[in-house]
Amino acid sequence: MQRTYLVTGSASGIGAATAARLRAAGARVIGADLRDAEVIADLATAAGRAALVEGAARLSGGRIDAVVANAGGGPPETMLQLNFFGAVATLAGLRPLLATSDAPRAVAISSIGSMRPPPPGLVEACLAMDEDAAVAAAWRAYEADELGRHVEDGMPDAAQAPLALYGAAKQALQRWCRAAAPREAWAGAGIALNVVALGFYETPGAAYVLDDPERRTAMAALFPLRGSYPGRPDAAAALIGWLAGPDNTQMTGQILFADGGFECRMHAEETR
Repeated sequence: MQRTYLVTGSASGIGAATAARLRAAGARVIGADLRDAEVIADLATAAGRAALVEGAARLSGGRIDAVVANAGGGPPETMLQLNFFGAVATLAGLRPLLATSDAPRAVAISSIGSMRPPPPGLVEACLAMDEDAAVAAAWRAYEADELGRHVEDGMPDAAQAPLALYGAAKQALQRWCRAAAPREAWAGAGIALNVVALGFYETPGAAYVLDDPERRTAMAALFPLRGSYPGRPDAAAALIGWLAGPDNTQMTGQILFADGGFECRMHAEETR
């Protein structure tokens, strides 16, 4: 039977590459994005999350075999709403449709940004699932000028707050997935739930680094695997496709860093 996949953020970057790879393999793909997709939905909003679930149920006929929660990025004012609350709403909202599949899979897309120390209390506020309180905590940190202390040196001031918020949202997403994966609603229903944490790939979201020749060159030193920087979207899509496919019968609750060795090197340095 043909598998049906739902991919958020399908209009560009990693999402577009993943959707294209799945379609080329014969799968049916329902794309969701702000534009150029089968389901138009802004996952930073409650209305958009409801539209995603409604559209997925309608277009899929009530069964989805795999979900790729890829949509992310966005402006600072909706960073937590999209990257954490929108991703969790995607996974949780579509879980009943996944449970009807013979081989259900879910993949959340994270980032090496999740490795940054988050502003105090922000990840915990997200995991409490109180969106208003988490957003308020983020803006308290912003007003107290705490966010810039949690981003690497060399980034322009304008980029520091968004990067700190993005990293905190992705760290919270990883922790949510790890906690959810072994539960009865997920593992007990046969749903494998994993996270792929990406490094720098040739996508529109990485343009703030890759379009600046000096920063592009400087960042290359952070990725020890020769030829891995910047990553190709189709390479990420290959890993995501396997995790979301029926051949993945054993792996769940894992965070896979597809980042050219960035995370590995950082941890190796910590143990010296």
